Amino acid sequence: MSEVVERKREAKRQAILDAAVRLFAERGYSATRMADVAESLGLHKPALYYYFDSKEAVLVELIRTRVGAALDALRAIAASPCLPADKIGEAVRTHLRVFHEHPHLYTVFNSEKLHAVSLEAAAIVDELGRHYERLWEDMLMEGVASGVLRPDLDIPVTMKAILGQLNSTLSWFKPDGRLTIEQLSDHYVELVLLGVSL
Repeated sequence: MSEVVERKREAKRQAILDAAVRLFAERGYSATRMADVAESLGLHKPALYYYFDSKEAVLVELIRTRVGAALDALRAIAASPCLPADKIGEAVRTHLRVFHEHPHLYTVFNSEKLHAVSLEAAAIVDELGRHYERLWEDMLMEGVASGVLRPDLDIPVTMKAILGQLNSTLSWFKPDGRLTIEQLSDHYVELVLLGVSL
């Protein structure tokens, strides 16, 4: 396959993923049909099956590639030589930036990630989420061990509280509103660090 053809094929795949995730977020994964995705792109439904063999395959690809990219970014932060508080601050900023670059995807991931999919697909999705949470727990434990975070932190509860705060911004933050994503991130970094630091 020539490079030009491959680029066109990949562009079409990304267009399908973009259309699907928008519809999944608007209508719900269960209520969206492959025919709806095709119609939104001006395609016939059979054309989609050249790229994806099922609606579930579209969802899994979205999660694997786009949520996987967020996981890779957090893995790099956690492995960096930065101080624990700096890692947590950067993790907050990255989480918010990625969430608001892909709001439709994370609306779907947070609300429907284990519903209406096969056990195999659910396991893939669930493992990505668990790995992400484990990295946050590792950073918090590192901060406690180094003496910069409160020694009485309940690590699993703290991790869930932080991610819950960050995830909730999907329901109210408006990129064209009073705050930029960078300003919002500054506020959240301060709030998180004040809550966990000595």
